[in-house]
Amino acid sequence: MADAKQGPASARERSLSPTLKLHDKRNRALESMAKMSSMGLHVFHPQWQTVQQGVMPRGRQYSTSFRTVKMKLMSSSSEALSISVQTCTKVQDVRDALAHALSVSPDSIDFLEKRGCTTRKQSGCEEIASVVTVKGIRSFREDIHQWPHPVGIIGCGYAGLKTAMMYAKSGNYNFVSFDRNSKVGGYCWITAANEHSKLQTEFGAFHCWWGQDFVTEACQYPSGWEAWPKKVDVLRHFQFAAEQYGIFPNLQLNSNVARMDIVGDVAALDHHYKLIVTHVGGGDSREVNVSVLYSFPGSMTRNRIINYPGEDAFGGLVAYGMNDDCPYHELPGRNVAILGNGAFAVENARTAVEHAAHKVFLLTRRKNLASPRVPCWFVHQGPAPTPGKMVLDMFKPMYQLAGFGDPWKYWSVHASNDRSRATIIQNSRFGIGDVTFLMVMYGKLEYVEDTLKRLTYQTLHLTSGRTIKDIYIILKSLGLLGDFAFDRLHRMDKLLGLFCDGDWRRPVSLDAIGLNAANFTTFSAGIGMAGLVRGLKYLHDHPNEYDRAVEAGFLKQLPVNRADESLDKPAYVVDVKYTMSASIILESMLPKISLLHATDPEYKYRMIHAAHPIDFFLQECVEDWDKYQEMFRKQGFDHEYVPYPYTKDMIEGYCKEYGRLTGIEINVDGPPKDLPELKVREPGALGETPTWAQDQSNLRNMEKQLLKDKSWWSQASTTKEDLFLRSDYGLDQIKFNATHVQY
Repeated sequence: MADAKQGPASARERSLSPTLKLHDKRNRALESMAKMSSMGLHVFHPQWQTVQQGVMPRGRQYSTSFRTVKMKLMSSSSEALSISVQTCTKVQDVRDALAHALSVSPDSIDFLEKRGCTTRKQSGCEEIASVVTVKGIRSFREDIHQWPHPVGIIGCGYAGLKTAMMYAKSGNYNFVSFDRNSKVGGYCWITAANEHSKLQTEFGAFHCWWGQDFVTEACQYPSGWEAWPKKVDVLRHFQFAAEQYGIFPNLQLNSNVARMDIVGDVAALDHHYKLIVTHVGGGDSREVNVSVLYSFPGSMTRNRIINYPGEDAFGGLVAYGMNDDCPYHELPGRNVAILGNGAFAVENARTAVEHAAHKVFLLTRRKNLASPRVPCWFVHQGPAPTPGKMVLDMFKPMYQLAGFGDPWKYWSVHASNDRSRATIIQNSRFGIGDVTFLMVMYGKLEYVEDTLKRLTYQTLHLTSGRTIKDIYIILKSLGLLGDFAFDRLHRMDKLLGLFCDGDWRRPVSLDAIGLNAANFTTFSAGIGMAGLVRGLKYLHDHPNEYDRAVEAGFLKQLPVNRADESLDKPAYVVDVKYTMSASIILESMLPKISLLHATDPEYKYRMIHAAHPIDFFLQECVEDWDKYQEMFRKQGFDHEYVPYPYTKDMIEGYCKEYGRLTGIEINVDGPPKDLPELKVREPGALGETPTWAQDQSNLRNMEKQLLKDKSWWSQASTTKEDLFLRSDYGLDQIKFNATHVQY
């Protein structure tokens, strides 16, 4: 019977066997380890002191029991913090973790312990007391710097809008955005895109409120939007986001930043930037002072001009396939030649065929890889980056069906002999879409690997000697160039990392050139932009973090890019490899930025399956596939029906292969529907259980990683050779058995 003084035991308490009690105790211990690891504290794993029966222990004995430390501030009686530690956790470890979390110097923090009627300061080598008063900090949350002037944002396209949304979501409306256009959306979608341009990636990977930290009541996981929307709907989505985030009062549209002057010493924190802003319709200019200046010139804005001998005698139309400069009404029944093989060239081929062009010749020096829709969807739903090997293998069914050859043998693929690893490097991104392959199968599109030598009347003469006759329209999709006016605005002669002339308060980002990856997180610009603007905002919210990184040699590690007039290339124009390098170095020097992306893997997996569930996604792919086959037959191109090459069973197999290669199990139907809400850990939310700890497999992986690394405890010990109790077997022989370990 239960002791009457303590009340009746609960049903759970009565039913718990010793094994269940050990299991519960182990789970609580793993959760405490997760809390400590998330905060940056060092766990002393109990198994490091496990010895075989009959073996005499040697060395120092540590108490690894988990406990809670309660902290209060000397400067405030209202703010308190509780954190998980072990009995053996040292004061210095807690001091360093707290200093890192709050971006202050460890030397400024002291812990005061009350003993009886006296209060004493704890030394760094002591075990942290269970109740302490913290001296030297004002809050347990990281301070956000308040700039004297607004934050300035040049550009209201995807990146500029995303930055403005991030500031608004954080509650900081002290920013002002400028754009020459009369609406949001940017040059790429307002000007460069044609009326019939479509989003090539599925909408879920592109929408501008991508990221769990951007989710609001109105901007949830996207639903009700077309999977591959046209230009008008892409622009509508930008307008919707700006309205829902309430940023229109902060936008100055029809405005051009004509001049920028630095006021004060650029090395001083109190300097600012004076902008001279003009209205695109004319009138008086105005001055706007800003403390930080983001610049997003977006996709490059000048067509690469290459004039070929005989153009004046061609007798047809020569255009660039941008801004509706192609007369679509003149295409029916006529042949079109497209010069180039980037994503925009592939887009123009689709548009031409949709407008009943008889045949399209895509002329390219080297044939780039193109992606079907299913591999694109798969990459975007994967929590971890999809290995390049898998991407190429997923290309195979479509490539074999369309006679595109072996994707592993394309010039841009750099692979190991056994095809276990692959890196893809090419000068343009994947053109994404199924219709590209279908056009080839039906004879509506022909890839021609050659170069144009000269033109005669409606005829292309190629370097190989081949001639292509009866061409009515030539579309030059030869790439875009940057604008030296941007370099002149910033008076810059180099880009250091992402910063104009090395000024960390003037970051610049554009749609970087090319593709260079061995593992793929995305085929879209949206996902990477979320991480970039998070990191830059964190940097400008916490200037002392930047100062600390500079002291550690941050600026010396950043890549440098200079203008090259011989290549018509301004300093701000960089390729994707440069951008990746600069971003990786930034996060390595400011590791707390990585914490801001903690929910991205789980968000990707949940959101894509919610926005584009596999059954519905495949149905849309098949319907589009069949629609184009019917269109081609009506245009007079007979061909036996071609079944869609991807099935749900195939994708289920990809999921299993992904699990084998990455160690992360995923389901073709997505995550369970009853998962708890995915919560973003707010900066400075110390002591809380991290979101990733909700998954038992993550906890087990964490424990395995902890077991491998004793280095901190070895360095912290004065008797390194005897720190760990001796065991006659190695870590690889340790079994994760709760009955052998005292937590």
